[in-house]
Amino acid sequence: MRGPQDYGGLPAGPVDPEKHEHDPTHWEKTVDAMMMLLFDQRRRLARVDESRRMQEALGEDYHKYPYYERWLQAISWLMLEKGVYTQEEFETKQAEVRTRLGAGEDGP
Repeated sequence: MRGPQDYGGLPAGPVDPEKHEHDPTHWEKTVDAMMMLLFDQRRRLARVDESRRMQEALGEDYHKYPYYERWLQAISWLMLEKGVYTQEEFETKQAEVRTRLGAGEDGP
């Protein structure tokens, strides 16, 4: 099976930009800001290739997630791998945020 990194240059048909264009939501802007901070050349907390590796690790699920959800998943796995937080800490915080915001409000 081809991974997402193998699709460059393959014919995929026309792209309808209007179908995919939208104003970024608050959570998408937040994910973008987190990525910029992580990859900042002065901080060097993470590298772009690490994010790409984590996104490619989604395997067949890669196409199931929208763009920013793939980024968010990559950040989550990368921070776990780097020991920034534990799986238990992540799940606890995730539950707290879902409770606070209510499921499905302005986020994945």
